[in-house]
Amino acid sequence: MNQKWMRHEGQKWVEEKIITSDQLDRIVSRYSDSKEQNKFTGILPVLASILIAIGILSFIASNWGEIPPLVRLSLLIVIMASFYLAGEKFIKKGNEILGTSLNLLGIVTFGASIILLGQTFHLTAVDARLFVFWSLPAVYYLFRDRHKLFFLLLIVLTIGGQLYNMGEFNSFSYLLFLLFLISVGGFVFLYPRRQETLLFTLGVSVQVLLFIIVEDLNLLWFFLFGFALYTAGLWVEKPVFKQSFNRIGSLIGFGFAYGFYFTLTNEFTSEFELPNAALYLPLLMVIICLAIIGKRKENRFLYLWELLIFVPFFYLVNAADSLMVGLLYLVVMFVYSGFMLAEGYRNENRSQINFGIVLFLLVCLIGYFNLAWDFMPKSVFFLLGGILLFILNAFLQRKKKRILRNGGNAS
Repeated sequence: MNQKWMRHEGQKWVEEKIITSDQLDRIVSRYSDSKEQNKFTGILPVLASILIAIGILSFIASNWGEIPPLVRLSLLIVIMASFYLAGEKFIKKGNEILGTSLNLLGIVTFGASIILLGQTFHLTAVDARLFVFWSLPAVYYLFRDRHKLFFLLLIVLTIGGQLYNMGEFNSFSYLLFLLFLISVGGFVFLYPRRQETLLFTLGVSVQVLLFIIVEDLNLLWFFLFGFALYTAGLWVEKPVFKQSFNRIGSLIGFGFAYGFYFTLTNEFTSEFELPNAALYLPLLMVIICLAIIGKRKENRFLYLWELLIFVPFFYLVNAADSLMVGLLYLVVMFVYSGFMLAEGYRNENRSQINFGIVLFLLVCLIGYFNLAWDFMPKSVFFLLGGILLFILNAFLQRKKKRILRNGGNAS
């Protein structure tokens, strides 16, 4: 429990004469800051372990050619086993932070050992299978200990493996993607928490984007994925999935609106290609229908403005001037972010207000940049832009504090 936060909030109760100052002191004294402090002091053994591991592995790598192959294998096994055994020992003693960090380093050493032994025996990689094997210990420890460090490591290994596979072999690893869905997706399904679910949704989105790039598909398929993700958020029952699907799907749609505005107002129309309409449009219509039905199912017809950024205005480039279509997207982004802010203020929803402020400032930034860049001196451009954004952000933040004076809804 954070005593500083309790005392700050409790002071309001004292001013409202709900409790006395003595009662506030007694309440605060019942809750120590030990857990909060451990979050910071626990970072030190993690950093120390990382530095030790880097030192050991860099020493081995720098002298790798001088070490006999059998000694190399034995040395790597001993180092890896030492990390695992020490990690288990500290966990049994109750030092979860240090034990977890040592087990984490055991996993890192396992992957490094595979790479170094591959160099020793001249093994040639043809895909990202290395990252699949490397991820398996992380999967085991994740479901055993349910620690965030293993969750983050597993995301790094699977997405990093996809990036490696894309860069080295120009291919997409379906095996890594399946492992990500089963392990990370299964974990957040069994133990749904807001941060982990958001990271899972981001991870799926990144891998879908990589698949589209590798297969050289039209990027508008990723727009369709974002719309499908948002629509899925209307149908799932678990609130954490609903929020992360809606938020990431909306960000993808908003990002495309951002891109459409910049592309269509800067004469890049020749590079703008539409996907195969025979397949794309029927899928788009199905998702639109599911989104509207989902809104109706939740009695959220008044929130149909949330679908505004998913309306395929980009098809208007075949019948209207591209500049006008681009400006239409600017208006759409202003309206969408304005509704987001207004709805957050109305519901006193801190998360929605913050999201709306970020989106609104981004729209102001790109609108100012695109309209004033060509005719304004650059020094004045940056100075005036910074001042305007600072004033606008201060105004929005002040209004947020006034609305959330009583705490508000953080969800």
